[in-house]
Amino acid sequence: MHFQQLISAAILSALLLLAGCAEKAPETSMDGIYTVTQADRGAGLFESLCARCHSVQEFSGRSFDAIWAGVPAAALYARIANTMPLDQPGSLGIPQVTALMAHIFRENEMPAGDLPLEGDMEWLMTISLARPGN
Repeated sequence: MHFQQLISAAILSALLLLAGCAEKAPETSMDGIYTVTQADRGAGLFESLCARCHSVQEFSGRSFDAIWAGVPAAALYARIANTMPLDQPGSLGIPQVTALMAHIFRENEMPAGDLPLEGDMEWLMTISLARPGN
């Protein structure tokens, strides 16, 4: 009986240690929610699809903060997915929208992570847009 209690205690300790080591779920765009590769792809897409009407400065620094600071990432996703490009609104696919978002995040000095940004609206609703120092 004593041996079983020791085994149970060891298993419980191991589980508690594993739970403590689990990665914290991202809460803001400062938590590395896109990859460098994704942002590179987004930069190319921005040049080919967006630069004819927009400059990246519209989506960075104070301009970004004025509209997007504290807003769920899902709002930026929806804006890009539903209204861009202006001459063909809604024509971008999920990989294009998330790559453009990654480019905007990098332009705002938000750190990259190991996993690509996904177009999961439910998850994007849980991520608040933030920049360094804000």
